[in-house]
Amino acid sequence: MNYSALWYFDHFGLLQGLSDEQKKCVEQHTRMLHLKRGQTVYLPGDPSEHVYVLKTGAVKIIGKAPEGSEVILAVLMPGDIFGEVALTGDDEPRDHRAEALDDTLLCEVPRDLMFRMIEETPAFGRHVTKLVGLRLRTVRMRVEELLGKSAPARLAHAILDLAHQHGIPDGGGVLIPLRLNQGELGKLVGLTRETVNGILHAWRAQGVVEMDRRSIRVCGAYGNDAVRRIDDVD
Repeated sequence: MNYSALWYFDHFGLLQGLSDEQKKCVEQHTRMLHLKRGQTVYLPGDPSEHVYVLKTGAVKIIGKAPEGSEVILAVLMPGDIFGEVALTGDDEPRDHRAEALDDTLLCEVPRDLMFRMIEETPAFGRHVTKLVGLRLRTVRMRVEELLGKSAPARLAHAILDLAHQHGIPDGGGVLIPLRLNQGELGKLVGLTRETVNGILHAWRAQGVVEMDRRSIRVCGAYGNDAVRRIDDVD
Protein backbone atom coordinates (compact mmCIF):
# COMPACT_ATOMS: atom_id res chain seq x y z
CA MET A 1 0.00 0.00 0.00
CA ASN A 2 1.33 3.47 -0.92
CA TYR A 3 0.99 6.25 1.63
CA SER A 4 1.48 9.96 1.11
CA ALA A 5 4.02 12.09 2.96
CA LEU A 6 1.10 13.58 4.88
CA TRP A 7 0.04 10.13 6.13
CA TYR A 8 3.53 9.50 7.49
CA PHE A 9 3.69 12.91 9.17
CA ASP A 10 0.37 12.14 10.85
CA HIS A 11 1.41 8.57 11.75
CA PHE A 12 4.51 9.85 13.58
CA GLY A 13 2.70 12.71 15.33
CA LEU A 14 4.21 15.46 13.19
CA LEU A 15 0.96 17.18 12.26
CA GLN A 16 0.27 18.50 15.75
CA GLY A 17 -1.28 21.95 15.47
CA LEU A 18 -0.77 22.33 11.71
CA SER A 19 -3.48 24.10 9.73
CA ASP A 20 -5.08 22.63 6.61
CA GLU A 21 -3.01 25.02 4.52
CA GLN A 22 0.21 23.85 6.19
CA LYS A 23 -0.75 20.22 5.67
CA LYS A 24 -1.30 20.96 1.99
CA CYS A 25 2.20 22.48 1.82
CA VAL A 26 3.63 19.28 3.33
CA GLU A 27 2.03 17.24 0.56
CA GLN A 28 3.10 19.61 -2.19
CA HIS A 29 6.71 20.27 -1.20
CA THR A 30 8.04 17.05 0.31
CA ARG A 31 9.55 14.24 -1.73
CA MET A 32 9.47 10.49 -1.15
CA LEU A 33 12.86 8.78 -1.55
CA HIS A 34 13.24 5.02 -2.07
CA LEU A 35 16.75 3.81 -1.25
CA LYS A 36 18.35 0.39 -1.47
CA ARG A 37 20.68 -0.91 1.23
CA GLY A 38 24.02 0.87 0.95
CA GLN A 39 22.75 3.93 -0.92
CA THR A 40 23.67 7.28 0.61
CA VAL A 41 21.17 9.93 1.64
CA TYR A 42 23.88 12.58 1.81
CA LEU A 43 27.67 12.84 2.14
CA PRO A 44 30.04 15.04 4.16
CA GLY A 45 30.29 18.40 2.43
CA ASP A 46 26.79 18.26 0.93
CA PRO A 47 24.65 21.35 1.55
CA SER A 48 22.21 21.17 4.46
CA GLU A 49 19.08 22.00 2.51
CA HIS A 50 16.69 19.27 3.69
CA VAL A 51 15.50 17.48 6.79
CA TYR A 52 14.46 13.81 6.57
CA VAL A 53 11.77 11.71 8.22
CA LEU A 54 12.48 7.98 8.17
CA LYS A 55 9.32 6.12 7.16
CA THR A 56 10.35 2.47 6.74
CA GLY A 57 13.66 0.63 6.89
CA ALA A 58 16.74 1.87 8.75
CA VAL A 59 19.45 4.50 8.28
CA LYS A 60 22.89 4.68 9.84
CA ILE A 61 24.63 7.98 10.61
CA ILE A 62 28.39 7.68 10.08
CA GLY A 63 31.04 10.09 11.33
CA LYS A 64 34.80 10.12 11.74
CA ALA A 65 36.76 9.42 14.91
CA PRO A 66 39.71 11.74 15.70
CA GLU A 67 42.15 9.19 14.28
CA GLY A 68 40.18 9.03 11.04
CA SER A 69 38.32 5.72 11.42
CA GLU A 70 34.59 5.54 10.72
CA VAL A 71 32.14 5.44 13.62
CA ILE A 72 28.41 4.69 13.44
CA LEU A 73 26.89 7.46 15.54
CA ALA A 74 23.29 6.24 15.37
CA VAL A 75 21.01 3.63 13.84
CA LEU A 76 17.70 5.32 13.08
CA MET A 77 14.24 3.78 13.11
CA PRO A 78 10.91 4.75 11.49
CA GLY A 79 9.66 8.06 12.83
CA ASP A 80 13.14 9.47 13.46
CA ILE A 81 14.07 12.88 12.08
CA PHE A 82 17.64 13.42 10.87
CA GLY A 83 19.68 15.93 8.91
CA GLU A 84 18.63 18.44 11.56
CA VAL A 85 21.76 20.58 11.07
CA ALA A 86 19.68 22.17 8.30
CA LEU A 87 17.52 23.70 11.03
CA THR A 88 20.41 25.68 12.54
CA GLY A 89 20.14 28.15 9.66
CA ASP A 90 23.91 28.73 9.41
CA ASP A 91 24.35 27.04 6.00
CA GLU A 92 27.04 24.71 7.30
CA PRO A 93 27.57 21.67 5.04
CA ARG A 94 27.03 18.13 6.32
CA ASP A 95 29.88 16.78 8.45
CA HIS A 96 28.76 13.14 8.40
CA ARG A 97 27.27 10.53 6.08
CA ALA A 98 23.74 9.12 6.17
CA GLU A 99 23.34 5.73 4.50
CA ALA A 100 20.50 3.24 4.13
CA LEU A 101 21.12 0.21 6.34
CA ASP A 102 18.28 -1.65 4.65
CA ASP A 103 15.79 -0.93 1.88
CA THR A 104 14.41 2.37 3.08
CA LEU A 105 11.68 4.92 2.43
CA LEU A 106 12.29 8.54 3.42
CA CYS A 107 10.41 11.81 3.33
CA GLU A 108 12.67 14.68 2.23
CA VAL A 109 11.46 18.02 3.62
CA PRO A 110 12.86 21.38 2.44
CA ARG A 111 14.33 23.23 5.39
CA ASP A 112 12.48 26.45 4.48
CA LEU A 113 9.18 24.58 4.90
CA MET A 114 10.31 23.21 8.26
CA PHE A 115 11.37 26.70 9.39
CA ARG A 116 8.01 28.12 8.44
CA MET A 117 6.01 25.42 10.23
CA ILE A 118 8.17 25.66 13.37
CA GLU A 119 7.79 29.46 13.47
CA GLU A 120 4.05 29.40 12.81
CA THR A 121 3.11 26.41 14.98
CA PRO A 122 4.76 26.08 18.43
CA ALA A 123 3.29 22.59 19.02
CA PHE A 124 4.95 21.32 15.84
CA GLY A 125 8.24 22.95 16.79
CA ARG A 126 8.15 21.41 20.28
CA HIS A 127 7.51 17.94 18.86
CA VAL A 128 10.38 18.21 16.36
CA THR A 129 12.69 19.49 19.11
CA LYS A 130 11.71 16.56 21.34
CA LEU A 131 12.43 13.98 18.61
CA VAL A 132 15.80 15.50 17.77
CA GLY A 133 16.69 15.88 21.45
CA LEU A 134 15.91 12.25 22.22
CA ARG A 135 18.24 11.07 19.45
CA LEU A 136 21.05 13.39 20.52
CA ARG A 137 20.65 12.18 24.10
CA THR A 138 20.91 8.58 22.90
CA VAL A 139 24.13 9.37 21.03
CA ARG A 140 25.59 11.11 24.10
CA MET A 141 24.72 8.16 26.34
CA ARG A 142 26.37 5.76 23.89
CA VAL A 143 29.57 7.82 23.88
CA GLU A 144 29.59 7.88 27.68
CA GLU A 145 29.10 4.10 27.78
CA LEU A 146 32.18 3.61 25.60
CA LEU A 147 34.38 5.26 28.21
CA GLY A 148 35.73 2.84 30.78
CA LYS A 149 33.69 -0.22 29.76
CA SER A 150 35.15 -3.51 28.62
CA ALA A 151 34.78 -4.57 24.99
CA PRO A 152 32.10 -7.24 25.78
CA ALA A 153 30.13 -4.78 27.92
CA ARG A 154 30.18 -2.15 25.15
CA LEU A 155 28.94 -4.66 22.60
CA ALA A 156 26.32 -6.03 25.01
CA HIS A 157 24.78 -2.65 25.67
CA ALA A 158 24.81 -1.73 21.97
CA ILE A 159 22.97 -4.93 21.04
CA LEU A 160 20.45 -4.46 23.85
CA ASP A 161 19.84 -0.84 22.81
CA LEU A 162 19.10 -2.10 19.30
CA ALA A 163 16.78 -4.71 20.77
CA HIS A 164 14.83 -2.08 22.71
CA GLN A 165 14.57 0.20 19.66
CA HIS A 166 14.05 -2.31 16.85
CA GLY A 167 13.45 -5.69 18.52
CA ILE A 168 10.53 -8.02 17.84
CA PRO A 169 9.82 -10.58 20.61
CA ASP A 170 9.43 -14.12 19.28
CA GLY A 171 9.58 -17.65 20.60
CA GLY A 172 13.36 -17.67 20.69
CA GLY A 173 13.91 -14.35 22.45
CA VAL A 174 14.01 -10.95 20.72
CA LEU A 175 14.76 -10.62 17.02
CA ILE A 176 16.58 -7.49 15.76
CA PRO A 177 15.75 -7.38 12.03
CA LEU A 178 18.72 -5.22 11.03
CA ARG A 179 21.34 -6.29 8.54
CA LEU A 180 24.30 -5.23 10.67
CA ASN A 181 27.48 -7.13 9.94
CA GLN A 182 30.30 -7.56 12.46
CA GLY A 183 32.24 -4.63 11.05
CA GLU A 184 29.23 -2.34 11.48
CA LEU A 185 28.67 -3.56 15.05
CA GLY A 186 32.32 -2.72 15.69
CA LYS A 187 31.82 0.81 14.35
CA LEU A 188 28.94 1.25 16.79
CA VAL A 189 31.15 0.62 19.80
CA GLY A 190 34.71 1.43 18.70
CA LEU A 191 35.90 -2.17 18.27
CA THR A 192 37.56 -4.00 15.39
CA ARG A 193 35.64 -6.59 13.40
CA GLU A 194 37.99 -9.29 14.75
CA THR A 195 37.22 -8.34 18.37
CA VAL A 196 33.47 -8.37 17.70
CA ASN A 197 33.79 -11.76 16.00
CA GLY A 198 35.56 -13.24 19.03
CA ILE A 199 32.97 -11.91 21.49
CA LEU A 200 30.01 -13.09 19.39
CA HIS A 201 31.62 -16.52 18.96
CA ALA A 202 31.77 -16.92 22.75
CA TRP A 203 28.19 -15.71 23.20
CA ARG A 204 26.86 -18.01 20.48
CA ALA A 205 28.60 -20.97 22.12
CA GLN A 206 26.75 -20.20 25.35
CA GLY A 207 23.39 -19.65 23.66
CA VAL A 208 23.20 -15.94 24.43
CA VAL A 209 22.89 -14.57 20.90
CA GLU A 210 22.34 -15.79 17.36
CA MET A 211 23.34 -13.83 14.26
CA ASP A 212 23.11 -14.21 10.51
CA ARG A 213 23.35 -11.83 7.56
CA ARG A 214 19.85 -10.45 8.06
CA SER A 215 19.27 -10.31 11.80
CA ILE A 216 20.49 -10.65 15.38
CA ARG A 217 18.58 -12.47 18.10
CA VAL A 218 19.00 -12.00 21.85
CA CYS A 219 18.07 -15.45 23.05
CA GLY A 220 15.76 -16.19 25.97
CA ALA A 221 15.49 -13.44 28.58
CA TYR A 222 15.01 -9.82 27.65
CA GLY A 223 15.47 -6.42 29.31
CA ASN A 224 17.52 -6.28 32.51
CA ASP A 225 17.77 -10.07 32.69
CA ALA A 226 19.35 -10.09 29.23
CA VAL A 227 21.79 -7.34 30.25
CA ARG A 228 22.91 -9.40 33.23
CA ARG A 229 23.07 -12.56 31.13
CA ILE A 230 25.33 -11.02 28.51
CA ASP A 231 27.42 -9.19 31.09
CA ASP A 232 27.92 -12.49 32.92
CA VAL A 233 29.57 -13.91 29.77
CA ASP A 234 32.22 -11.20 30.00
